Amino acid sequence: MANKIYHPGNLVAMPGFKASKDNAGLWTGTQMYHCKESELLNLMPRQGSSHPKFPYLALETVSFEIFQEGLAKITAGYAGASFGFDGSEEPEEEYNLDISTSEEPISTHHRYNALTAQDILEAVELATNPPRGEDGKTVKEPNTTGWANEKLELYNDTKKGIEAYREPRVTWSKRWISKEKPTGLNDIGKIVNPEGDPPQAAAGRNWLNIGIRSRERGKVYENEITWELSGRGGWLARYYS
Repeated sequence: MANKIYHPGNLVAMPGFKASKDNAGLWTGTQMYHCKESELLNLMPRQGSSHPKFPYLALETVSFEIFQEGLAKITAGYAGASFGFDGSEEPEEEYNLDISTSEEPISTHHRYNALTAQDILEAVELATNPPRGEDGKTVKEPNTTGWANEKLELYNDTKKGIEAYREPRVTWSKRWISKEKPTGLNDIGKIVNPEGDPPQAAAGRNWLNIGIRSRERGKVYENEITWELSGRGGWLARYYS
């Protein structure tokens, strides 16, 4: 005869709850519950509901398994921020610097700034589409007499198949937690001074707000704003003001 299952009939929180806070002030933790299988859907915590002991944490994810006949175990993931509950009113902030490279056409390299647009166009065009003889097959060498050293260099490198170079790409970002959705969306795509303490830029470079990412976590929002450093000379104000 099968053993009769005894259960209080409500949702029971299992011991051992743990939570952790990251550098931006986001708390996350996992709470285990158990209940009767027959009451699973009625007792399962609802999205956005507060943790029974820590009200600044709200339900973000939930799953369950039947670990014994007639009994279900629920795994609930909570997220939130404690500012406003712990005496602090301002959220914490985390800043990140990312440095990588992007591929740019070799003709746009600052080494060729002294050349005219016509010189650059001619060097690239003759290197990629050289003149041909009357038979349409024989490749003729163009007359490069009088060309500037930079123009000849661009021609020779393009002729060798060098079409691009790696330009440094620098981004500065801020991550923070808020109780409301982020504001300042009208500044996206504009030249601005980033928040925090970004590295000093040289050679006329400046910063562009390239976007905000926001994700709902329980009852708070996890946000990230990113600024990108321009190349030499800066972002053009006529396009990004």
